[in-house]
Amino acid sequence: MLKRVSVVIPSFKRAGMVKCADYFKTAKICVPAAQEADYLQHYDRSRVVAIPDSEDGNIARKRNAILDRFPRPLLMLDDDVECLMVGERGEVRRMSPEEAQALIIHGFNLAHEWGCVLWGINVNTDRISYQPYKPFSLTSMVLGPFMGHLDHDLRYDERMGSKDDYDLSLSALNKHKRILRLNKYAYRAAHGDNKGGLISMRSLDFETRYCRAIEAKWGRQIIRYPLKPRKLTDLLNGDVNIPIAGV
Repeated sequence: MLKRVSVVIPSFKRAGMVKCADYFKTAKICVPAAQEADYLQHYDRSRVVAIPDSEDGNIARKRNAILDRFPRPLLMLDDDVECLMVGERGEVRRMSPEEAQALIIHGFNLAHEWGCVLWGINVNTDRISYQPYKPFSLTSMVLGPFMGHLDHDLRYDERMGSKDDYDLSLSALNKHKRILRLNKYAYRAAHGDNKGGLISMRSLDFETRYCRAIEAKWGRQIIRYPLKPRKLTDLLNGDVNIPIAGV
């Protein structure tokens, strides 16, 4: 049974604005060396881990650097995740930090028992996503805001840009045929107009380029985005079809 987990928050230009720093009190905050001093003004030195600037600047490159530096089991959290949520009896509520910690341990143990190298939770807090008849799934995407890694040799593809998390899930499904996602739980994240991070780089052209890159890699029969997007939000979530039988 697993008892200890490395929890790491990749962060970029959000010194003093890491939403989940207090909620996940033992998490390390991984930042580029050039920004270390800014983060140390807000967080204890024991929590800030600097990596060379050459290994930052691209979210996939940074996540690979974290995979190389931290022991498994490893949970990576986006720095704009505010808390975890749980659906119970038709309602969705905020989990306490203690409940979230217990869920993380449980999730890693379950993934280990089921032979899954990745696991995660639901990708939004909409009540319709909490399906009481399907508490878990094995062929659904788990995404960058909350992604649990066990031992594996997968790598984030730097060519995929902002779609690196979709790509890693597809790679895990392609190689291992299953990913554990606990559908009862979800993360609440402050995306949208949050300053810094990946959102500061996104534009319609930026997002379109990486949507086309991941479509070219896997084929539009596996993942596709609108061919003529009118706004950025059209491109944030792909239409994914996994040709693996199962839940």
